[in-house]
Amino acid sequence: MWDAKISCEHNAVQQLTGVGKDTTFKNALLKSIPNIYYPNTEGKIILDKTRTWVHEANICMARDYISKDVKTIVMVRPVEEIAASFAKVSAKNNLDFSYEAFLNERGEFAREIHATYSAAKYKDPSLLFVSYDDVVSRTDETLARIYKHIGKEPYAHNVHQVEQTVFEDDEQNNMVGMHDIRPDIAKQVNEVVLPDWVKAACENMTHAIFSEIDGIDRAHAA
Repeated sequence: MWDAKISCEHNAVQQLTGVGKDTTFKNALLKSIPNIYYPNTEGKIILDKTRTWVHEANICMARDYISKDVKTIVMVRPVEEIAASFAKVSAKNNLDFSYEAFLNERGEFAREIHATYSAAKYKDPSLLFVSYDDVVSRTDETLARIYKHIGKEPYAHNVHQVEQTVFEDDEQNNMVGMHDIRPDIAKQVNEVVLPDWVKAACENMTHAIFSEIDGIDRAHAA
């Protein structure tokens, strides 16, 4: 959707103007994308999972072309745990995990971390921040917060009999198992030991993000 927006406003603006396509065309095109992407959807609420929605520009785009009442749920987790998780899955797929690339300030992950930090500072009430720890240890309470945020009545989930209904092709990234959902919601033990410099860098990022979020356990921000 973002690429289409940029094409209409910059890359292809001369071509569109040349054939008489103005702002009305751009608005119609962008507003049609969600319906094309989610055809035959009967529900009024669609949950679209992607890390890039947290960027302020993407939130503004969603309000302009999807709904003025768009809501965002942002799950945060200590960065050191994320790094260890990537390292664990990489090892299972016989891949060498590069901590340097993972923490590269110009890399994809660093951009998402910065966007999450900016969103936390922005204090937009349409964004609900929940921690990974709360999801796995205070599941019912956290789900109730999420339902309230999106304006739906809470639903009694069986957190010990979770069925995975959406699958991602992790083979494309050679990261098989990255998006597997276990039938029981519980925190898993990860025995990966991070290098000291990686742990320190990750903890600094965790502190920066968690210290900006109200209502999140500050143990990781201390």
